[in-house]
Amino acid sequence: MDVRGIDVSDYQGQVNWKAVASSGIGYGVTKATEGATFVAETFSRNWSEMRSVGIVRGAYHFFRPRTDAVAQAQNFLNVVKLETGDFPAVLDIETTDNVSTDSLLAGMQTWLDIVEAATKRRPIVYTYPGFWERIGNPLRFADYPLWIAHYTNDPEPWITGGWDTWTLWQYTDRGSVNGVVGGVDVNRYNQPQTGKVGSPVKLVQRQLKDRGIDPGIIDGVFGRNTKTAVETFQKQAGLTATGEVDPRTWAHLLDQSGVTGGTGSTGGTGSTGGTGSTGGTGNTGGVTPPPVNPPIFTPIITDPAPGNTPNPSPTPGTPVVSVPETAMGISLIDVTKYYQNLTHQIQALDWLQEQVSATVLLDFARRWRNVASTTDPIRLVNVARFYQGLASQNQALVWLQSQLSSATMTEFTRRWRDIAPVVTPSLKLVDAAKYYQGMPQQQQAFDWLQRQLSSAQVAEFARIWRNQ
Repeated sequence: MDVRGIDVSDYQGQVNWKAVASSGIGYGVTKATEGATFVAETFSRNWSEMRSVGIVRGAYHFFRPRTDAVAQAQNFLNVVKLETGDFPAVLDIETTDNVSTDSLLAGMQTWLDIVEAATKRRPIVYTYPGFWERIGNPLRFADYPLWIAHYTNDPEPWITGGWDTWTLWQYTDRGSVNGVVGGVDVNRYNQPQTGKVGSPVKLVQRQLKDRGIDPGIIDGVFGRNTKTAVETFQKQAGLTATGEVDPRTWAHLLDQSGVTGGTGSTGGTGSTGGTGSTGGTGNTGGVTPPPVNPPIFTPIITDPAPGNTPNPSPTPGTPVVSVPETAMGISLIDVTKYYQNLTHQIQALDWLQEQVSATVLLDFARRWRNVASTTDPIRLVNVARFYQGLASQNQALVWLQSQLSSATMTEFTRRWRDIAPVVTPSLKLVDAAKYYQGMPQQQQAFDWLQRQLSSAQVAEFARIWRNQ
């Protein structure tokens, strides 16, 4: 279940939060601060009214890399006083302000550390894929919940920077929601519940463990033990005991202010995705900058067709092409959009080229060039370099992707995102039996194992098991 919410800033003007709440929106995020001095005019009203109508609320800070990070953190903390049931603070990072990547990342870390220590909640990182790729696809923030802004027709957003999935996904900036005049950012919350896997589940399990509630193995798999532990926490917190980590439960769970031993917030989902706001806020010369349209969780009533993915250099009129879901949410169209001529990207494309037969590459070249036939070879690196968003190019990329196996795409994705190979931890059969919960993948694993054993081995195992 993906719960919807909205995020707003001064651009939305006066929001009727009572109408927003009545429309079914589950949470809202409002811009609070930017840089070292700017405070959003609408923050105070939005903040108090979200609380009064019962919407789970959050606040974000638009980060200015050229401004002292300590002063920026203090600006946010002076303005935003988080209470029980509020989302963690959000750091919106979507501009470099022409500083070095090392300086930008160090400033981010400083802000995150200060705000986490003060609020006792691990902050959320908001960003968008094109920006994150442009600064080198850093992996160091993958323990923070990720709010990703990616406007696409794909069933999942582009995930980058070492995260395995998203916590919040801003999928459009043109949502229609009662109580908001004009378009608004709409988001989905990736709700941890039975059957879900990944770092958001692992974060929930660790938070439960920190509170003395045993969810079983901290493995990122939401099974029966985790559900029981969530129900226990919900009862203790005075929440409806559903066993699902809805936005309200998540907000309460991540608040570690009353927990001994710190936040223990590891294994989060990382970054948040900006809206791709270009032009910045004009924070120069000490003049109060105009507000930047920030990312925020958005509940919505009407789902408009998502726009194109935020792109540092968008191509006007790029046609929307339906791209098949692939391993880890990557598509070759997005690969070409976000190509930055980075070493690992070149190596990944060269590796992919080696996996494709000469016949398929020639057919792809014909489609890419929109000609009846061709004998000229094509290099995938050049495809990425010279991508222009033409209909023939998009159609050719979709076709090429359909010729690739899921295993090839999974390995290409790993290389493209510069992720180290995952080493699957060993598993003792006694632990497999101990934590068996009747889940489909567990049954399939046992069935597969039994097929690997001879009849004699199974018979001997049965004899020992039955103590005969």
